[in-house]
Amino acid sequence: MIGKNSRKHLFPCIKDLVTSGLTLARFSREESKPSRQDITQYVAAWFKYIGVSSDECRDWMNGYCVDVLSAISSSSKSQIRHSTKSNIKYIFKSDVTFDCGCENNLFKACCEPSCPVYEEMSNKYKERMARKSDISYEPEPEPEDIGVGVERPPCKEKYSDQFEKAMEFALNSAKKGIAQKDIVTLLNDREYKTRTGKKWTYAVLHVELKKHGNADISYKEKFRDQFEKAMEFALNRFKKGDAKKDIVTLLNDREYKTRTGKKWTYAVLQAELKRHNAGEHT
Repeated sequence: MIGKNSRKHLFPCIKDLVTSGLTLARFSREESKPSRQDITQYVAAWFKYIGVSSDECRDWMNGYCVDVLSAISSSSKSQIRHSTKSNIKYIFKSDVTFDCGCENNLFKACCEPSCPVYEEMSNKYKERMARKSDISYEPEPEPEDIGVGVERPPCKEKYSDQFEKAMEFALNSAKKGIAQKDIVTLLNDREYKTRTGKKWTYAVLHVELKKHGNADISYKEKFRDQFEKAMEFALNRFKKGDAKKDIVTLLNDREYKTRTGKKWTYAVLQAELKRHNAGEHT
């Protein structure tokens, strides 16, 4: 997929992960182990970094996640495919960049100083650690004894901190045009809980986004970025002489949506091409 001239982009850590998956023997019993989602997002970020499209990334990652990463997951194949699709959408629509951490990578994957991006990634890691060391934390107060009859914090208060992080993630994802059903998948993959400590559902997310004024984002704004990519693709195919009905099929196969988030039809494509003064042939 990456071509003979781009073999240099097959970094040692990536080669290790795509051929062997996560090597559990490198972790002690006490250490927390990376999840399938961690690896999925890491490899997807690498694909994005070397210039592979989201469609090509998804086509390859589906097989990899089902065939290799299922070994560290209890999810069904259909759940893995859906989760993979959501994670790839997130990586390609977000500002996430490839940042391996070199020898300190989360997966304890192979790392070599001869790697073509070793110096760049090593500097990134050092800068990240320097930023962390600059953060000062106030000491936590000593916990009070909770005796018999003393009321414990309510459920909403108990989960308030992680709920705020969950909503920050959900709001950022919504602003980037990621579908709510995919945001639900990502929230649950990250084990974020609702304000009452339960798993996320589409209905709960919709209500919470509405409270934050984000459920009413206009369709045109929500789907604007991907619509622009869809039109760029359609215009290129049209200029090459492809028939409109074939372009419609290609757009829907790639899961591009119209400006209002719907499937493409011949009539809609024709109207959009006319707006771009490109409606000459059928």
